[in-house]
Amino acid sequence: MHQKPFQFNLQMFSQDFEFNNKEIIGKGFDSIVYKVIRKCDGTEYALKLTSFKDLQHKFNFQQEIRLLYHLNHEHIVKFFASSMDGSCILIEYMPFGNLVKLIDLQLDIRIIKSIVNQIMTAVKYLHQMNIVHGDIKPENALISKKFIIKLCDFGFAIVANQPNTKLRGGSEGYTAPEAAVNENYDAKKCDIFSLGVLFFVLCMGYRPFLSTHPQKQDKFWNFIKNKEWDKFWKIFEAKKPDIGFKNYMQRLLCADPNERYTIEEAIQEDWFKSNQYSVTQLAQQLNIYLTKQ
Repeated sequence: MHQKPFQFNLQMFSQDFEFNNKEIIGKGFDSIVYKVIRKCDGTEYALKLTSFKDLQHKFNFQQEIRLLYHLNHEHIVKFFASSMDGSCILIEYMPFGNLVKLIDLQLDIRIIKSIVNQIMTAVKYLHQMNIVHGDIKPENALISKKFIIKLCDFGFAIVANQPNTKLRGGSEGYTAPEAAVNENYDAKKCDIFSLGVLFFVLCMGYRPFLSTHPQKQDKFWNFIKNKEWDKFWKIFEAKKPDIGFKNYMQRLLCADPNERYTIEEAIQEDWFKSNQYSVTQLAQQLNIYLTKQ
């Protein structure tokens, strides 16, 4: 049963939770995440505090709280509470960190597809609620104590219930090209693009390009933008990506959002959905990799 989030007085927090300001488990541009322990039963949580550097960052954090309050999905980090002053949130503790630590492990494609599928399942849930995450990247996908992948950080998320709702931010190298220019676009397709970059990074070990911004004139991105896929893939031929991976990437990373998959199409694509691990099987695989590090 989904527990309804509550509010707490930050000044009284130490009465119920053990808090060590040296036990930092994550950092963002304007936030720090600490591990805390509830005194009554020893349950571990993550406490995310923001500094409100400016009004925009205050809005982003408050938007995150508003959205998390309504979200309940097995592949989205659980939200338990927020402080009365809106400066911090209490969320699920994810002891194995984010997906960045998996990038250099040269994981089997079956494991990678299974990881990405869990993230896509969360994105499908969001898109069905007309919510766009807006900042999908390895840093924003965490690994739970049961080795389940969960999406986090909704600071740039938007409710796209109106046509041509614009994104409010994102991370360079993961942001779709249409978001960088002042034109109408489907924000949900921007999430698909970011998923493509994340998938590529997990498979190849690095991003396919540094930026899609027209002012940057990134050589690798220009190959994709101009549909010169042969030139693009030649750069990565030492990695020997198979034809199924290439074709799938081309429908996630294409410059024209109208040619990009929807989240439903991406999940159901034949090459992608074949030969995946179940949630339990993937947990067993990740347990092997992460506990031997």
